[in-house]
Amino acid sequence: MKKISMLAAIMLLMASATWVMAGPGGKARGWDGDRWCPGPSQLSTLNLSDEQLEKVRELRESFLKETTPIRNKLVAKNAELRLLWIQANLNADQIRSVQKAIHDLMGQLHEKRTDYRLAFRGLLTPEQTTRLLAQGIGKGRGQGRGPEHFGPPGTGPHFGPGRGPGGLR
Repeated sequence: MKKISMLAAIMLLMASATWVMAGPGGKARGWDGDRWCPGPSQLSTLNLSDEQLEKVRELRESFLKETTPIRNKLVAKNAELRLLWIQANLNADQIRSVQKAIHDLMGQLHEKRTDYRLAFRGLLTPEQTTRLLAQGIGKGRGQGRGPEHFGPPGTGPHFGPGRGPGGLR
């Protein structure tokens, strides 16, 4: 029984790692998959200098280097939580503890992402910032709904003005 549980845990961990790296829907998240930072096609329209391109590359590498261990811990904690939920006898304290750890790791990722975005924007000239904003970078998800029009507003695949500063319209 222990071998089966261990095998299931390893398979769940591998599946979780694949999902985290690929993102929901099989799309890579981050540099090109999210709207929080520009991808290569958007960067090309900003007319960045060679020096700016090098700084963006260094910034991105630093961001990935800093966040990879956090994302790996997040994958492991999510797998641990799934295993806790499939136990015959649930341990509420353990589940809450792992959920808190997941929440803390996600908070760390959000802080790193904010630092990255601020540093990236600090590299741009006012004209480049205007071009970037005109492309819709940073707007977030709009008022679209999820697949088949289910789910709360703002959770769908449609990008739009989002909820603005403070999360309110």
